[in-house]
Amino acid sequence: MIKKVTIDNFMAHVHTELELGPGVTILTGPNNTGKSAVVEALRCVATNPTPSHFLRHGAKEARVAVEMDDTTKVVWVRTKRWAMYELWLPGADEPEEYHKLQRKVPEDIQKVLRMNQVDLETSSRPVDIHIGNQREPVFLLNRPDSDAAAFFAASTESAHLLAMQDLLKLQVRDRKRESEALSADLGRIERELDCLESLPSLELKIEAAREMETETIRYEREIPALEGVLAQGRNLAGTLKARGMAATVLEKASAPPQPSETRELAETLTLLDRAARQLGTAQGASGALQPLESPPRTEDAPSLARLADTLFSTDRTLRRVEAQAGALADLFAPPEPEKTAGLSGLLDEYIALQYRGARLGRWHGVLRGVIEPPVLESGEGLRSLLARMADLTGRIRTQETSLSGLETDLRNIVEQLTARIDELGRCPTCGRDMTAAEFLDHGGCHDS
Repeated sequence: MIKKVTIDNFMAHVHTELELGPGVTILTGPNNTGKSAVVEALRCVATNPTPSHFLRHGAKEARVAVEMDDTTKVVWVRTKRWAMYELWLPGADEPEEYHKLQRKVPEDIQKVLRMNQVDLETSSRPVDIHIGNQREPVFLLNRPDSDAAAFFAASTESAHLLAMQDLLKLQVRDRKRESEALSADLGRIERELDCLESLPSLELKIEAAREMETETIRYEREIPALEGVLAQGRNLAGTLKARGMAATVLEKASAPPQPSETRELAETLTLLDRAARQLGTAQGASGALQPLESPPRTEDAPSLARLADTLFSTDRTLRRVEAQAGALADLFAPPEPEKTAGLSGLLDEYIALQYRGARLGRWHGVLRGVIEPPVLESGEGLRSLLARMADLTGRIRTQETSLSGLETDLRNIVEQLTARIDELGRCPTCGRDMTAAEFLDHGGCHDS
């Protein structure tokens, strides 16, 4: 079957590609758009006619490529002087070329295209049963009755059609037998399946087993981490025991002296420092003011009064601080407090380990109650049975599709023969009345 047609520099076509569908392809369009040229291109590939007006104006060669459904491609090349064929077989890197054709089509090309014309003994004009002209009827309707009789009575195409009919009958019978055998196999398999457990419950059990297997794998992965935590807990317990023994020893030591509150002393020292700075500032101001004349007496001196009050207050504070400093001079320096950051971290780790130990104990109690997962049965038999079912189902569908296609082809052939015989009415050889049913029942002949 033709899958694709490519036309280059042929009549009105510069470059045209036609992708043909699996069924009937209908080419439509306005006049003078190249529809007849497509048919003429196919005729040239099939018959290699004498040079004519095939070359497009200005082109050196015309090419018509026909690609079949098995990827085989036939290319017809035509120049003003010669013609040639290229045959591209499936998977070939280089084509087979055919030259010096002498206006004939090579046998290899004819086998691929299967578009041969039928030669008649009573006429020099062959009959083209594949391609018809635009203004002429179907191949035999415009020919004399003798040509039609010669075609149906002696042509290989008529015998081929009858052989095809017999072959179709045999194929239909074989397909029916295969269908019956496949139906019997399917019934036997269905009876075997009825003896098996229903698939939904089996799927649920398989899913539950998979979940249990997943949980088991997860627990197995967590066991090393749990062992590490337990080992770390044992190490921390040993460390805690050593620290406890050290704490027991430290309890026998005397308590350090209670340090005195130094906040007031610090505030006093700050006030003394501030007063010393203020005194230095006042002395500097006094030295700077000595060369000056006495300021005039003023009536209002609130600032001086406030300064004098501050000085008197500072003097009293300084004397009190000096007294306190003398009293504190005989005291010992406060002891250096011990750092407790390490002990605090150790207590935090101990508390965390207690929580971890309690959680691991709960996990151990949960895992101890988990039963062992069941042993899974092998599913090879079920898989092979399902594969056989799928294969048989596919074969049944394929045979049904093939049977439907053969029956359709048989009906089409019967309808064509019926239409042709109804048009003829009488047998072209003996002149007797003839019907389609009689023609088919007697294998293409009848009693004279």
